[in-house]
Amino acid sequence: MRNFLSLLLILLFTGCALEEAQPQKDSQLTIAQNFMSAAQKKILTKIAKRRAIDLTILDLYSDNMRKAIKKQPWEPGFDLIVLDGIAAQKNLDGLSFQYHQPAFAAIPIGVSYVLDSVVKVQHFKDLSSQYLWAAADTKSEAVLKAHLAYAYRQRKTNKPLNKVYKDLMRGFKDHKLAFDTYQLQNTLLLCRYDTHLHVLKKAVKKRLFTYALGKKNRFFADYMSLSIIEQTPNYRAAQRFVAYLNYLRDHNAAFRNAFGMSAKRKAAPQPKPKVLIEFLEK
Repeated sequence: MRNFLSLLLILLFTGCALEEAQPQKDSQLTIAQNFMSAAQKKILTKIAKRRAIDLTILDLYSDNMRKAIKKQPWEPGFDLIVLDGIAAQKNLDGLSFQYHQPAFAAIPIGVSYVLDSVVKVQHFKDLSSQYLWAAADTKSEAVLKAHLAYAYRQRKTNKPLNKVYKDLMRGFKDHKLAFDTYQLQNTLLLCRYDTHLHVLKKAVKKRLFTYALGKKNRFFADYMSLSIIEQTPNYRAAQRFVAYLNYLRDHNAAFRNAFGMSAKRKAAPQPKPKVLIEFLEK
């Protein structure tokens, strides 16, 4: 009987120790990301603190994330990936995740402009035929071309459509200017919404933004994704953090603006990130 009681006490103490250790383990979370500013990192750190999560944020290129996962699939050195841009998502193509949300947030692309009674951009095609423009970031032009390649995807079997597409692409090239200080002050700038908010508008406060697709609630977008590593020991913490990020995206305008996200809206169906990736550089 004494041996039995001793064994029971050992099991009870062991169980208590495990219960105490488990929350501590779940409160650890390491994020790998490819884009965040110091201000954005601070926001996520505050969010984690409110959720009792000890957060570490790593700066990594997407190809380095891929190498780490291929080398150690379950312990690559991070638990959650927050990845900005479909071009970056392309580098993780074919990898498996415990949880994957490729369209966590839509980052609209459009035209940043200084109000002028003469300049009235109604559609992206206006940049191919009517106005000079410059690209204010490295992502927006590639994303625009991917959307247009998708929109004109039937061109290979439709000669008139193919001509329209080629004329459109040639027009973009002919009307494009190099981005410099003068263009920042005066010119139409193709950009993502986050670039407009955090770079262009800070430099020139009177700049405005148009989604440049005419119809209400219609826009082209780049995407931010969330991915939880397979069999990560911090899965529960990652899951809680992802759930809260989704809540903030849907209910907190300040959070959306901090990352240049669009609010969810009733809009014409957008091609999914996986589809757009196939049309990059086509």
